[in-house]
Amino acid sequence: MSLDTLLAASQAVATIHTIVDGFINAALYYGPGVLATAAVAATWRTSRWASHRYDQLAQDRADRREYTARAYRLCRVADNADAVTALPEIDLITYLDNKYDAPDLAPEEGR
Repeated sequence: MSLDTLLAASQAVATIHTIVDGFINAALYYGPGVLATAAVAATWRTSRWASHRYDQLAQDRADRREYTARAYRLCRVADNADAVTALPEIDLITYLDNKYDAPDLAPEEGR
């Protein structure tokens, strides 16, 4: 165990001791109602944090799915482009003319 780790651990213990000492002093001075109120406030804040964290994880997962789907579509486009550019020049021009003359069924604003 390094000296830095030992110092950090002792600071953490001192901080916890100070917090517990403050709670004991508050209980003795103000009564148990203050501790109950503090416990309710801490529980409420913790539940808000957990809810926000869960929402963030769900959003991150949705973003990853969207990114993966987009990357898959781009790979498909790249594969099709490689296949098209491998055509001889006359077939490539015919292919592009047919694509240009085909009706546009895609929505104007994208997907």
